[in-house]
Amino acid sequence: MNIKRLAAMVTAAAVAVLAACGGGGSTGGIGGTGNNPDVAVGTITQFGSVWVNGIEYDTSDTTIRIDDNPGAQSDLRIGMVVRVDGSISGARAGEITVDGAVKGFVEQVIDANRMIVMGQLIEIDNTTRFENNVRPVVGNRVDVHGLVAGDGVISAGYIERKTTAPTPPFAVKGVVKNQNTIAQTFQIGTLTVVYANVTINDMPTGSWNGLEVEVKGSSCAAAPVCGTLNASQVEPNGIDVSGAEKAEVEGVVSAVTAGGFTLGGVQVATSATTRYEGGVAADLIVGSKVEVEGTVSGGRIAATKVSFRDAVRIEGDIASISGDTLTIAGVGGVSISVPSFAELRDVASVGDLAVGNHLRLRGKLGSGNSMVATRLELRSDTPDADLELQGPVTAFAAETSVTLLGVTVPTSAVSSYQNASGTTISRAAFFTALKVGTLAKAKGERIGATVSWNELELEN
Repeated sequence: MNIKRLAAMVTAAAVAVLAACGGGGSTGGIGGTGNNPDVAVGTITQFGSVWVNGIEYDTSDTTIRIDDNPGAQSDLRIGMVVRVDGSISGARAGEITVDGAVKGFVEQVIDANRMIVMGQLIEIDNTTRFENNVRPVVGNRVDVHGLVAGDGVISAGYIERKTTAPTPPFAVKGVVKNQNTIAQTFQIGTLTVVYANVTINDMPTGSWNGLEVEVKGSSCAAAPVCGTLNASQVEPNGIDVSGAEKAEVEGVVSAVTAGGFTLGGVQVATSATTRYEGGVAADLIVGSKVEVEGTVSGGRIAATKVSFRDAVRIEGDIASISGDTLTIAGVGGVSISVPSFAELRDVASVGDLAVGNHLRLRGKLGSGNSMVATRLELRSDTPDADLELQGPVTAFAAETSVTLLGVTVPTSAVSSYQNASGTTISRAAFFTALKVGTLAKAKGERIGATVSWNELELEN
């Protein structure tokens, strides 16, 4: 696969990069002001033509490639990560490229939000789609589409159970670690890759540690657990926007600097004019899932807008802890998992937490009404009455209640309503602007088992 025809979506906890799909080169002048195509990388959210990053792209004259093979729009699925080369302003797709993240056997099903495939932790959330609504079980062969979201972590958008093996039968995207140039091995997650006497495409000389790669192979140590993959091909994986004028890229932040951050190996520059939705600049941390829009110069994206995809927030006292999962008093029913790549502040590990500790959490929706935390901050060792809940609205009753993450917030005691700009508005105006899916925040106080909600805010 030519790296210029690759797209990738990343993340990382320290070194991860965005993994996804490829596509590049000229598309016959379909781009904006010049002959270079714009680049959009993101998850398919719906069809009509094809919707990516909130734009419906015209596919009437589009070349589609799936895993390096010719494809058709009927082969595409909601949840697949794709690269669109075309015109963003004109909403036209010259080429759409799809490339899966992991192919192999399900080795373990941890819970509704997590499974292990090819030594990679597959994260499942409320947006993950399963082909024919079939959830694979241990031993099933699967094709997982999604973003590299850390060391050995894939944030899944689409998972398909396969009855026959593809060619080659195994594939993994991820970040190289523990490379041994003598033994010709390295690791991706817990998977060991042997790359002796295989095709090496465009890999640099020297150490590969910290680089995101795609590995394909035909021989794995055992089924369903694959501890060692004998590679037939190793190549770089990453976003290439160098020939584009504009870009819209969805992915996971792999590094943060004073002037911006890194997304899929691409430098993103922010400025005082950059607009943020669903968060603020201080929320940009390694592991944040975002969408970036901006112009391209010298292979860098100058961000005009950064939209957070992990905009769920909870603040409150711990009600229960079990392993890496906890609940917060006052918002019962919301199960919060804290994965290994989550950023911890003022506490060394989840094991150091205790019931009654006051936390502030940020993350994304998991399966059902659960939450997957990307940041956990210990605010106090002792209980605090403050309670906060932010997430997409799942239901509401006109002027009487709002439901967030399955938690119903009654408005009987709410005295303050604000719009997305922070301006105080009336209750009627708040509910007029409210829609299912709108991001909203509820603030209140908890005394014992009683919660008094007193503020409701709309969020960008």
